Amino acid sequence: KRFFDAGVFNFKEDEYLRKLREQKDELFRLNKQISDQRREYRKDLAFESRADHLTDRLVESANNLSRQLPLNQTDYLVGRDSSHQALLFFADWHYGMVTDNIWNRFNVEICRHRVQETVEKTIDYLEKFKIDELSVCLLGDLATGCIHVTSRVASEEYACDQLMHVSELVAEAIELLSYHVNKINVYSCYGNHLRSVQNYKDSIYHDNLEKIIPWWVRERLKNNSKINVIDSEFKEFVKIKIYDYNIVCLHGDLDNMRNVGVTVNTLFTKLYGETIDYVISAHGHHLEEFEQFNIESIMIRCLCGTDDHANTKRLYSMPGQTLLIFNADEGRECTRNIKYTT
Repeated sequence: KRFFDAGVFNFKEDEYLRKLREQKDELFRLNKQISDQRREYRKDLAFESRADHLTDRLVESANNLSRQLPLNQTDYLVGRDSSHQALLFFADWHYGMVTDNIWNRFNVEICRHRVQETVEKTIDYLEKFKIDELSVCLLGDLATGCIHVTSRVASEEYACDQLMHVSELVAEAIELLSYHVNKINVYSCYGNHLRSVQNYKDSIYHDNLEKIIPWWVRERLKNNSKINVIDSEFKEFVKIKIYDYNIVCLHGDLDNMRNVGVTVNTLFTKLYGETIDYVISAHGHHLEEFEQFNIESIMIRCLCGTDDHANTKRLYSMPGQTLLIFNADEGRECTRNIKYTT
């Protein structure tokens, strides 16, 4: 009665119900937020568990393969010349792609043969110049992946198989090169064909399966003391210094050939307080050079050659890879554009 007289119950029923609904709605929102947080947390735990499991299995596979087919070359050479250094590019192999047109024929077997030719012709120059130190840069799109319907149709293997096989192919190629120099530095960036999400608008640029390739090379060749696999600070491009010359290497899918030198130099200057001398890119599948403000921009050929997509658009270029020889006085002394017999 005292509460009633004090007016505690002096409100309309509909107002009471409204306040009750508001409280229930607020409680529902809180429960929903907690549920979403739990779900995302469980998703993160599951992802980390799968990633840890995958890493453990990859390490186990690398160790098993190392016992069956060891890659542990450690014999050092005498009479090597430090007045020259070499820079070799592995770019746009598109391992797994299949094509047969009037300009080009390509499949897994031909890919392996061309990689072998690349190594053999590189060795000729390593011996000619008595190169002591070689840098190998993986410029991306080493496997064709499955980001396009045409890529999946014109593929000889599943994307996962492509990644496994091309990673081992790269490791074996670098191992063979190590027989002819005393030091190999391996750098890498990634392309667009092995991104984890098909639609580039929905993908995160750093979420790229091609990151596994240098990881596999490091694990596979860990017993070869000549080989040093170097992680890039920024996966969009690779920073290499040969003598006093700054070289930036990138895949090229984010840039235009005509302004890539100035664009990358601006980023490079902001990050490191230095200017660059050379920009090396791939992605365009053809040879092209362009100089602006004393920055030499070089686009190199692809190993796969003209595919069905390029053929329908009348875009033709012969397959190849590129080897650069540097000296301390002039920078790039010569360029060896490697061509193939197949």
